[in-house]
Amino acid sequence: MEACISMKIAYPQLISGYDLVGQEDPGRTLKDLLPELFWFKRQCAQEGIEIPFFFHAGECLGDGSETDQNLFDAILLGTRRIGHGFSLYKHPLLIDLVKEKKILIESCPISNEVLRLCSSINSHPLPALIARGVSCSLGNDDPTILGQDTIGLTHDFWQALQGWDNLGLAGLASLAENSVRWAAFEDEDAVGWLKGIQEDSLGTSVKATRLKQWRIDWEQFCLWITTEFREPQTELG
Repeated sequence: MEACISMKIAYPQLISGYDLVGQEDPGRTLKDLLPELFWFKRQCAQEGIEIPFFFHAGECLGDGSETDQNLFDAILLGTRRIGHGFSLYKHPLLIDLVKEKKILIESCPISNEVLRLCSSINSHPLPALIARGVSCSLGNDDPTILGQDTIGLTHDFWQALQGWDNLGLAGLASLAENSVRWAAFEDEDAVGWLKGIQEDSLGTSVKATRLKQWRIDWEQFCLWITTEFREPQTELG
């Protein structure tokens, strides 16, 4: 934590947030780490720097276990995104809080399969979260470790498209766009962060500019899809 703060002061453009990584089940819970996390936020305030939390949480099969309860604490600690959030679908109240606080769920389907949290893409809970109106994106977690290599994220998008019939191209676009909408392009306090998400591409921030460009690129991609893969026309008469 001290190193993160020092790096933020020395190289402010390199540090966008703070997370705790590692397998959740055998590790320390967020509740157990509260003294250190509170110290970290106090130090950031004293130094006049903004380092928000982007916690991993709920990467587990438990329901009410200590690891599962990381979801509760991540939300209470003000996380702006939640990595995995696999067990979130079991908690209707937390789903409502995630929506209310505009927290993004960074879902990693292939990683969850590899780690045996689900048996296949068809049994993954992400569609249930999307159906409840939870903002989600796709991530590839640890592609080098898990064997997806450098094109890991392509596999996750392909898996989602093949596994979920109601997703489609528009659904993939929403997942991709959310990764831009919830990206930390510049330092923002909690108010500025929420404002940027709500204003979307209508604002004047770096995020708004990137969202405008993303939509231009998306339209060009869709045009390429319809041109490259259109069905041949047959002449009548």
